Amino acid sequence: MKRMLFVALLMQVLAAHAQNVVKVADLGIVPDAPFYVGIEKGYFKEAGLDVQLEKFASAVTAMAPLSTGDIQVVAGGVSPGLFNAFTRGLPIKIVAPFGRDSATNSVDAIMVRPDLKSTVKTLADLKGRKIAVVAASSAPVYMLALALEPEGLTLKDVEIVPIPYPEMGTALTNKAVDAAISIEPFVTQYEARGVAWLLKRAGDIPRLANPGWQVAVVLYNEDWAQKNPRVASDFMVAYIKGAREFVSAINGGPNRAEMIDLLTRNTRLKDRAIYDKMHWGYIDPNGVILKDSLQNQIDWYAQQGMISRRIDVDSIVDERYVKFALDKLGAAR
Repeated sequence: MKRMLFVALLMQVLAAHAQNVVKVADLGIVPDAPFYVGIEKGYFKEAGLDVQLEKFASAVTAMAPLSTGDIQVVAGGVSPGLFNAFTRGLPIKIVAPFGRDSATNSVDAIMVRPDLKSTVKTLADLKGRKIAVVAASSAPVYMLALALEPEGLTLKDVEIVPIPYPEMGTALTNKAVDAAISIEPFVTQYEARGVAWLLKRAGDIPRLANPGWQVAVVLYNEDWAQKNPRVASDFMVAYIKGAREFVSAINGGPNRAEMIDLLTRNTRLKDRAIYDKMHWGYIDPNGVILKDSLQNQIDWYAQQGMISRRIDVDSIVDERYVKFALDKLGAAR
C-alpha cells in the first residue's frame, strides 16, 4: 500500500515537473539573447520553469515541431511561410516581438559589389541588376520592393537570384550577382573584408523606418499555452526581463560587456570585435508588437500571391502574455 502511494506521489511530481518544462528553439543568433539571459541569470528558474534549448538551423525548420507541440516556443523571422502556416490553421500564435528594424537599428541591408561603387550610387541604379535574396518568396523581397518603389521601380526592373545568406559573399566576389540583401553580422563582415559596401539599411527606407519593420516575432504553440496559462505567462515575464537587459546593452548600458560575453558563449558569432561595429537588432522592452507592420506585410504578400489568402493580424496575435508580464514588471522607460 505504501509503495503504491509512493508511486502515485512520484507520478504526480513528475507530471507537475513536465508541465513546467518549456522547450525553446535555439537558433544561436544574437536576438536569442533574452532566452540566454533568462537561463543564465535564473529568471526562468525563479518562476519554477525548466527551460530547455533545442538547437535548430533556422526558425523554418522549427515550425513543424512547434505546430505538433514537441517544442513550445520559437522566435524567428516573419515571412510568407509563417503567414501560410496561419492560413493552414496551425495551432500557433504570435505572442511577443523579436527583431525589429528601425531608423536607428537595422540588421537588414542592401549590399553592392565594390567594383560597382562608382556605378551604383542610388537605389535607382539597381535597375537591371542581379540581386541576391535568401529566397524568392521572403521578407527581403518585400524590403526590396519597398526600397525600389520611391524610385519608380518594381521587382520586374531587377533580377532576383535566390542565394542562402552564408553564400552571398562568394556570389558577390565572383560577380555572380551585383547586389545582395544581407543581414548582420554578414553586413559588417562584408564591409570589413571589402566584399561589398553598404548602399542602404532597411531603416533608411521610409516605409520601413518609422515606427519600424517587425521582422521577427515570438511564437507559442497555442494548445500548450492554453493548457498551461501560468507557465506561458511566467515564461513571458522572464523573456521581457531578458529583452530589457538586451536593449540596455544595445544602448551602451553598463551591462554591454557582460552581454557580449553571454552572446559569444551562446551564439554562432564568436568574434567580440564585430559586436561593437554591427547592428544587433532591437526587441521592444515593453513587448510592443508592430501589428500595422505585420498587416502591411500580410497585405503585400497576398497581393503578390505569396500567401494563399489575406488574414487579419488580430487573429494571429495574442497579447495576453505580454500584458501579464507588464502588469508584473511595470513599463520600461
